[in-house]
Amino acid sequence: MRVAQVVGKMNNAGVEAVVMNYYRYINRSKIQFDFIVDEDSTCIPREEIESLGGKVYIVPPYQKLGKYIFALKNLFKENHYKIVHSHINTLSVFPLYAAKKAGVPVRIAHSHSTAAPGEWKKNILKYTLRPFAKVYATHYAACSRYAGEWLFGRRSMERGEVTIFNNAIDLDKFKYNENVRNEVRKELGLEGKFVIGHVGRFCYQKNQEFLIDVFEEVYKQNPDAVLILIGDGPDRKKIEEKVKRLRGG
Repeated sequence: MRVAQVVGKMNNAGVEAVVMNYYRYINRSKIQFDFIVDEDSTCIPREEIESLGGKVYIVPPYQKLGKYIFALKNLFKENHYKIVHSHINTLSVFPLYAAKKAGVPVRIAHSHSTAAPGEWKKNILKYTLRPFAKVYATHYAACSRYAGEWLFGRRSMERGEVTIFNNAIDLDKFKYNENVRNEVRKELGLEGKFVIGHVGRFCYQKNQEFLIDVFEEVYKQNPDAVLILIGDGPDRKKIEEKVKRLRGG
């Protein structure tokens, strides 16, 4: 059975990573994933997906709503999908509408986040579309209880209508390796330092501002402490300016 996974824009971010992690370890002799991706994506792992037996379909971005829905409806019909699984939160109303029009019997809406302060443009859209989250979906899923409550409502959670899929990761990739540790510390000039590291997009949800405040107190107690922030994003400049202020310029 092939499942159409609507992932929106593949930019090597968190949601796509979660879906790919599941895809790598499912029984692909019984279930296969096809990835429905916006054409303005910047990082599509097409080679890996195809090597695992999946397919990648490029559609217009959701900003071109008419073309987006038209392309999705035709794609769902042509491939005779029985399941469409949408991962684009409140925007899932659009692909699931197309799926219903195409006669897809199982239509899954998946909540991966909530609204976040500081993202007012996105929040206007999220709150506008949230009341329609369950209109075209036949099944509801979420990465956590909080995310499920936000999109589908507390009553749906209490009635057990929302399936929680915890974000799984491959633990082997993060196993401690002393040789790698020593090499990286030497390369970065961190030998003998107390290192705190954070990997994540520079945005409100990752809360690097609070992490810097905490580290400031750590540094007062241990001048050999070093904080490393790895990533990029809309808040990067603001975080860099905060660090400069705390360092006195």
